[in-house]
Amino acid sequence: MKNITILVLITLMGCTSNTKEVTNHPADTVKNQDNTDFKWLLGVWERSMKGDESMNHFEAWSVDSFGLKGTGTTIIDETVTEEQIWIFSRNDSFFYKAHPQQNETATLFHITEIKDSFFRSENEGHDFPKYIEYYRQGDSLYANIGDESQRIAFKFRRQDERSFR
Repeated sequence: MKNITILVLITLMGCTSNTKEVTNHPADTVKNQDNTDFKWLLGVWERSMKGDESMNHFEAWSVDSFGLKGTGTTIIDETVTEEQIWIFSRNDSFFYKAHPQQNETATLFHITEIKDSFFRSENEGHDFPKYIEYYRQGDSLYANIGDESQRIAFKFRRQDERSFR
């Protein structure tokens, strides 16, 4: 048992030995050398549902120790489902990771395009969606998901964070 404990401690020390991640401030992990950042996503966003009052969708984005963390909450009638979302950098690349409540594992998307208040992430090996895009214009946030044959668009409006606490 003592040998297993020592082995686990050595393994954990090896996993946390990256000094770049340890020394960076959490907000710095969502920037690269070109000053690219994703802070325009921060805040609480509500999806416009055009007349369907039985359905609400919110995304709340904040800075965490690895980059940005989002929670997508969908309420249909009285049923609530959640999706955990992350944006982080690793080895000079950015990634979007989504873990819907109904899936056992998360799906990783490589961020392939970044512009001012826009990014596109892709995972060609995933069934659907194969890409996820976000962009912001003023107090509106837009997200598109899709593949070669279909695209689904979402529109969000910035909300007052105090109303969700």
